Amino acid sequence: MTRNVKRFLAASLLSLAPSAAFAGPADLGFPDFLSQRTEYVSVREGAFEIAQVKGGASIGAALENFFVTNQSGATVSLGLQILNGTFNGVFSPYPVPTANLGGFQVSAPAPMPSFSQQYYWTVDPANPAGAKTCVWRVDIADSAGSCTATVYFGTYGGAVCTVDAANSFIDINTCQAQIVTIMQ
Repeated sequence: MTRNVKRFLAASLLSLAPSAAFAGPADLGFPDFLSQRTEYVSVREGAFEIAQVKGGASIGAALENFFVTNQSGATVSLGLQILNGTFNGVFSPYPVPTANLGGFQVSAPAPMPSFSQQYYWTVDPANPAGAKTCVWRVDIADSAGSCTATVYFGTYGGAVCTVDAANSFIDINTCQAQIVTIMQ
């Protein structure tokens, strides 16, 4: 009898395995401001720690430059969701044609102890949740007198989103940051 019970339990558990495919994505605390949904939608998320460099004298208000290398095959436009500081404008060319580098700049406050910038690049500004879109959240923090930055991302519409780690940095002393992302 024990052997039959084990077989029954094994078959029951195996029948549940396909339902794991319907589970939602991992929740990294990344808010979805693009749309409300009632059905399952595939949203991929991830995070990158940004390299620290030494520069100025002390933590304070600093410029933040956010760039995108557009490899999406279409022109991309910027959408701002959460902005801490003063938006200084976009860099030329804008909207960013495919195979080009574009971006924007923010005069950010000193982190006390932290703040976030959240924005997205999309091929369809009228419907970002229904098209290739990369959503970015950059968390800037004062961690015991040193500036740190962590970049979180979410993807929509089959976009591939990543950080260009070789060209991204945060000044450990002043919090001046340059974040370069890649959208495919």
